[in-house]
Amino acid sequence: MVDIERRRKLALHLRHLSVGLISNDDFEDNLMDDVTNGWLPEQYYKSKDAKFDDKIIQPMLELCWGLYDDTRNHRLRGADKLPEQSLKVIARCILFLRGDKEYEWPYFDTNSPLFKFSLGEVLLTILSLGQYYRDIRKQQEKAFLEFQNLGNFDIWPFLNQNDYDEQLKYHPFLK
Repeated sequence: MVDIERRRKLALHLRHLSVGLISNDDFEDNLMDDVTNGWLPEQYYKSKDAKFDDKIIQPMLELCWGLYDDTRNHRLRGADKLPEQSLKVIARCILFLRGDKEYEWPYFDTNSPLFKFSLGEVLLTILSLGQYYRDIRKQQEKAFLEFQNLGNFDIWPFLNQNDYDEQLKYHPFLK
């Protein structure tokens, strides 16, 4: 399912955040109003909506959350300005969000497994002097390499070059 309206709102807010027009707090407020039905980006995966949503929404929210420091209110300017490489990825994401292609990548949780550890796993990590956690991280890294090989990861969120090239023909913000 492609939710054009929410994709466009997410693309607009991401564009404004990435070039420093709005602060990270404004960005989160805008997303909660327009995209996540009241959920913060980092908590959206817990919502009922996330399970039946446009498949690009959750990965985009996770990408967005990693762009800023959520412990303080700031704009992505000056010392907080995003590197050129990050801006290229964001531009490609906005291009994807402004299109109507289904997101074809499977979901991959890039968050640290530590965030989802049970009390037992925390204790096991402590008792093993961190070895349990290191083993889980190695498994996650191996799974991520396999994930990257499912398509052309250099043009993510597009899966293949043809879809990317086709979408490049449209200039959504020049209309």
